[in-house]
Amino acid sequence: MFEYQTPTVTVIKVGGAVLSNPAALNRLLSALHVSALPFVLVHGGGQMTDEMLAQAGFKTEKRDGQRITPTEQMRVVTGALAGVANKSLVVQAQAVGFVAVGLSLADGPLVSLEHNASLGCVGEPSVHGKLESGRMVLAALLRAKALPIISSIGVTEDGILCNVNADLAAAAVADLLEAPLILLSDVPAILDAQGHPVGSLTIPEAEALLEQDFVQGGMRVKLAAAIHAAQRARRTTAIAGWADPDTVIALLHGHAGGTQIYPA
Repeated sequence: MFEYQTPTVTVIKVGGAVLSNPAALNRLLSALHVSALPFVLVHGGGQMTDEMLAQAGFKTEKRDGQRITPTEQMRVVTGALAGVANKSLVVQAQAVGFVAVGLSLADGPLVSLEHNASLGCVGEPSVHGKLESGRMVLAALLRAKALPIISSIGVTEDGILCNVNADLAAAAVADLLEAPLILLSDVPAILDAQGHPVGSLTIPEAEALLEQDFVQGGMRVKLAAAIHAAQRARRTTAIAGWADPDTVIALLHGHAGGTQIYPA
């Protein structure tokens, strides 16, 4: 049987405005390259997907922060996320010195997904366990000092190509690798009801915060993904802003930053 070990690694999720801001993305990738710390990059690309759908004559709809993806939109969504967004990130990562390899969740496949038919061609991480194929693929790339860059296009257990919320995809990859997770956001931390940044939370505190009415949309999905990752991987999960590379590097070194959710 194939023997492998996964190096100590962190999963970082990028999305939002940073993917449409080449200068900010270059600063972030450059800082990560200088750090020489191993990580896996998972990405979304909502703005790019919205633009490509509009060009194709489709409307974008979301429910509770997640994209509704009808069958007729999947070709466009797949092209946006696994194609344009993924390869653009690969090119930018290679430009700062990474040996970057573009993947999707469907390659391997990396993670097990269940079909959420209520949202169309949408997959959600399965509770049925981790896939050895995913761990083997990522471990081989990490051992080769390559940077895996993973788009949130996957395949369900019954063979349906699907779109996956990128925060949930990153949580599933962190669970697979038993790794800490950093979810990068347009805001530097989760805010409380008074608009103040929340520095750290236990899982019960995070679950209580998730029930509050002021936590809505994409931030609600992000917080739910952070809780899931902390529970399943038993590692710290952080939500931080992409605009401050120093905070991201500090988190990679195990220091405080953004909003951190602790498994115990």
